Amino acid sequence: MYVACIGNFDGVHLGHRAIMKTTVDVSESLKMQSTAISIVYPWGYYFPNFPGIIYPVAQRLELILATGIERVITANMAEIRYLEPEKYISGLVKQGVKAFVVGKDFTFGSGAKGNVDLLERLSKEMDFGVVVVHDTLHNKRRVSSSWIRESLVKGDIGLANTLLGKKYSIRGKVYKDKQLGSKIGFPTANISRGDEKLVTPKSGVYIVKSQINSRDYFGLLNIGFRPTINTSEEVKYEIYFFDYSGILYDRNLELELLEFIRPELKFESLDYLIEQIRHDVKVSKRWLEIHSDML
Repeated sequence: MYVACIGNFDGVHLGHRAIMKTTVDVSESLKMQSTAISIVYPWGYYFPNFPGIIYPVAQRLELILATGIERVITANMAEIRYLEPEKYISGLVKQGVKAFVVGKDFTFGSGAKGNVDLLERLSKEMDFGVVVVHDTLHNKRRVSSSWIRESLVKGDIGLANTLLGKKYSIRGKVYKDKQLGSKIGFPTANISRGDEKLVTPKSGVYIVKSQINSRDYFGLLNIGFRPTINTSEEVKYEIYFFDYSGILYDRNLELELLEFIRPELKFESLDYLIEQIRHDVKVSKRWLEIHSDML
C-alpha cells in the first residue's frame, strides 16, 4: 500500500516540491510508502516545437528522491494516454495506491478528460483518499515548468533558479574538440549533454559553479554557436574555469548557472574576442565577490 503523487515533474520545481512534501506527510500519517509516479516525457516532447525538458530523466529522478519521496515509478505517456480515466485510476488502485496527492489542475486519461472532480468521485467508489495541493505562486503567477523553460530561453537564470528552488544546472561529459580556447589563452572544456531533447538556455555567457574532486570551481560558460571562431551548426557548451588546470576529458561535470552576463556576439577579430573574454572574467569575479555569501 502506498501514497502516490502523479505528474511529469520536469524540473522538480517549487510547486512539485509542495506536492511531494504533502505526499511524504500523508504517507507518514498513514504509515505507508511515499511514491512519485513520473511521466517520463510530456506529450509535447514528441512534437517539433517543444523547447525541451528542463532536466534529463535520470537527474529528475534524483531530485525527486532528494525531496524525501521513497520510491519513483516512471510511466510512458505513449502507453497511458489512450486509457480511459476510470481505467487508469482503477489500475493504480489495484497496484496498491491508497491515496493520491495532486495539484488542482491535475488531468489524466484519454484526452485529459479526467480531472480533480472526477478523481474525488472515483475515490468514493474505489475507496481511496485524495489530497489536492494548492498552486505555488511567485509574484501572483503559478509556478510551472513552462514558465521555467520560458525563463531559461530568455536568459533569466535568476528567475529560473527562484522557481526551481535551487540553482539550475547542466550536466554533461567532457569531450575533445578543436582546442581553440587553449590557442587564445582561455582553455575550455566542451560538454555534451546527451541525446534527450533538453531546453537550451539563451545563447550567451553565464557565470557557473562546478565541483571537481570535492572542490568548488567557478568559471564562464558559453552557450551558442561560436560565430567568431568557427560557426557551429549545433549549440556548443564550453566552460572556462578561472582556477582549474587539469585534464577533464571524459569526465562528467555538473555546472550550476548563477548569472547571465551577456548574449553571444560575433567579433571582427580574435583580438576583440580575447579582449571581451578578459572583460567577462573581470565582471564575473566582481559579481562573485559581491554575492559570495550566497554561494
